Amino acid sequence: MVKNFVCCTLSTVLMGLSQVSAAQQPATPTTPSPEAVERRLDAQRSPLPRPTRVAPPSSKRIENLLAFKLPGVWRVDSIDIENTQNVGTRSAPVYKQRFEARISLKESLYQPVEDPTRSTEHRYESALLLGNKRIVKTVAKAGDSHKLLGVATSVYLNGQYNTFFEFENLPADKGRALKDFEGEALVQGSPEERRFTAELERQRRADYQTHKKEKALTHKEAEEKGRREAVEEARRRAAEAEAARKAAAEAARQADQ
Repeated sequence: MVKNFVCCTLSTVLMGLSQVSAAQQPATPTTPSPEAVERRLDAQRSPLPRPTRVAPPSSKRIENLLAFKLPGVWRVDSIDIENTQNVGTRSAPVYKQRFEARISLKESLYQPVEDPTRSTEHRYESALLLGNKRIVKTVAKAGDSHKLLGVATSVYLNGQYNTFFEFENLPADKGRALKDFEGEALVQGSPEERRFTAELERQRRADYQTHKKEKALTHKEAEEKGRREAVEEARRRAAEAEAARKAAAEAARQADQ
């Protein structure tokens, strides 16, 4: 009986040792499948960042750019962006912005007028020319406003916008500012213009009278010259006739002999 107990105990101990040794042995390595490797790489790969959205130009920026684009006599009083559309991509946008702007003239505009003294009855061109003075008339007054419609196209490149404008009703070129005329511009109806016109007319009338006197004197001299030439021609013909008469008388006398 004791012998059987010892044998059972020894068997149990040997079995436990064999299990321990089997647990301590390393596991047999296995080669992972391509699918498992791909899944492991996908799990480690970080997602690409989404493109950053670039905001369209503000209405203030469009207003400032428009002020530089317009002729210098116009200023931008207000602007309203009616519609904004990105016709490009998220990372490289091309914004089209339809706008309505209220613009007004900084100063009055003028156009040159014909010399008013040319309409006088004598129509004589005076020796006194306009020179560096020019008479102009007002065609638009400072403060006159205009509603401007157009589209601003803004292309985003290298971290900044390049903006181009298309206008639907750009104001016509009505005239020029006073400073843009050569010489001195006198506004029609102003005291300066009236004084200048009066002086110009007085001088032209004086020149016209001088011209009439010179013309009359020339005509008189021509008449006197014509009379002198006529007298000389008459004397020449009389001398020729007298010479012919004497020659005839001498021929007759010789024939009688």
